Amino acid sequence: MNIRLEVKIFFLFSLILLSSFALASSFVGMNSKEKEQKTIPHFHLNGSEVISQNGKSIVLGESYSLSLVNLSIDDKEPLGLINNYYKIQEVLLQKDLLIKEVEYKKFGQIKIQTTNNKFIKFQDFQLSEQLIILKLFFQSKDSQNLLKNFKTIDLRHKNKLAIGYY
Repeated sequence: MNIRLEVKIFFLFSLILLSSFALASSFVGMNSKEKEQKTIPHFHLNGSEVISQNGKSIVLGESYSLSLVNLSIDDKEPLGLINNYYKIQEVLLQKDLLIKEVEYKKFGQIKIQTTNNKFIKFQDFQLSEQLIILKLFFQSKDSQNLLKNFKTIDLRHKNKLAIGYY
């Protein structure tokens, strides 16, 4: 009789232990999901709605304090600009520059504002080539000195870039 009681207590203890582990891991899962949502960029489109990285409109609760990237678009689908955002951000990360705002003009100009108030201008139909030029510039030895106290980089000139200073 004593052994049966010990077996029952063991199973009861095991059940309590496993259920507490499941409960704790669900809290960790919710925490990591919230962290994941905060790290995925969301976009404030034309000052009127919040969209996700796949271009779908989303509603955020008051408990979220996401850092939104502002997108300003004149008559263009947001997915194209979001795709450009990721391409540009990948290159800018080489110099620890984070995009705060992306503005698209009707004539194809893409204007980037970084979190530290630097401006970079691209032309949409030349974006791939311009990103290659910017990446090569960032990797050059001269970029360290040339990027001190810069305000703007304009890549809309053929095979060149222009740097504006304060």
